[in-house]
Amino acid sequence: NPYTEFKEFSRKQIQDFQKTFNKYDVTKDKFIDFNELKLMMEKIGAPQTHLSLKAMIKEVDEDHDDKIDFREFLLIFRKANAGELEAGSGLMDLFENMTEIDVEKEGVKGAKNFFQAKIEQQSASKKFEEEIKNEQEEKRKELEEKKERQKAFKEKANFFKQAAS
Repeated sequence: NPYTEFKEFSRKQIQDFQKTFNKYDVTKDKFIDFNELKLMMEKIGAPQTHLSLKAMIKEVDEDHDDKIDFREFLLIFRKANAGELEAGSGLMDLFENMTEIDVEKEGVKGAKNFFQAKIEQQSASKKFEEEIKNEQEEKRKELEEKKERQKAFKEKANFFKQAAS
């Protein structure tokens, strides 16, 4: 179930991805094959070479059937959000062109939703960075506390050595 596996996306985003997927699944076999991917890339204005198309499929084709199912299609967007796609790669071109908004087509309300999603995406990214900083700060504090305990222990050990002598 994509809603439970891809929790980083809202239901609306997944439904939009499904519409896009279905639009380019010309044969309606629930897969985007080589030719359909080629057509998709041409339609979004980012045509690819034969080898690039094969590489795009290979990067997300977890079941090695040389096609992209809907789950693998969602992986493109997960990888892009995680910064795992190379700039200038075919999949990055796909991601960038799929996440742009056409205000004339979507209308102002659609644009508002798009920009709200972009803000949420950036907020999630900042939240992740903040969590990392907090973890680093906690580790630093723990290390300082450990040094303080070791120092106190050595002082007590020296005190007992002096008292024993």
